[in-house]
Amino acid sequence: MKKIALMLAIIATALVAQAQVKHIKPSHIYSMPKSTTKSFEQLVEENAIYDDLYSGKCSWYCGGVVDTVIASSSLAPTAKFDYKGANAHDFDHTSVWAEGAPGQGIGEYLVYKFPGSCPRITTVKVLNGHVKNQKAWCENSRVKQLKVYYNDEPIAILDLKDSRTLQCFEVGTLGYHDSSAPEWTLKFEIVDVYPGTKYQDTVISELYFDGIDVH
Repeated sequence: MKKIALMLAIIATALVAQAQVKHIKPSHIYSMPKSTTKSFEQLVEENAIYDDLYSGKCSWYCGGVVDTVIASSSLAPTAKFDYKGANAHDFDHTSVWAEGAPGQGIGEYLVYKFPGSCPRITTVKVLNGHVKNQKAWCENSRVKQLKVYYNDEPIAILDLKDSRTLQCFEVGTLGYHDSSAPEWTLKFEIVDVYPGTKYQDTVISELYFDGIDVH
């Protein structure tokens, strides 16, 4: 009986802790272009996602630095493609991170490491699913909820729409922007998914940032 009571107490504590983590909905959503028959230059000029990824305009990344991206698992590479965690932060919407665990990847995660001097982050941007085309997006699973940890402490759950879009989340101010500060981390854990029509693998095309302290 004591063991059962202890187990119930642990479960109750975990549920309370989960309930205390705030849920964040996207503040802005930008759609992928419906047609890619236009020139690349036109797409960059006319579409917010292409502009964000490929225009080279000034952004948080003028000073922001990600030292490392680590994935808990990755789908095995093929002759043509790999699915490593770093693909989620390579500013190429056609390459992806696909988790490699059995099932749909609940509990799998990405960890981003930043130097203490890095400008602070206020916004997380997620290009959810295999967005290179509508077919790939439908066939592969997408993230429904993504739990965010700041230095291993849970701070939020991002509630993602099931749409082939770039979704932006305001997460508060994270980081130090102090050259004497230690390295810090953000972890993104898959909590729930939208199932794909063909593959169980859950995919993120891009996960990157915006913030302050740059200009």
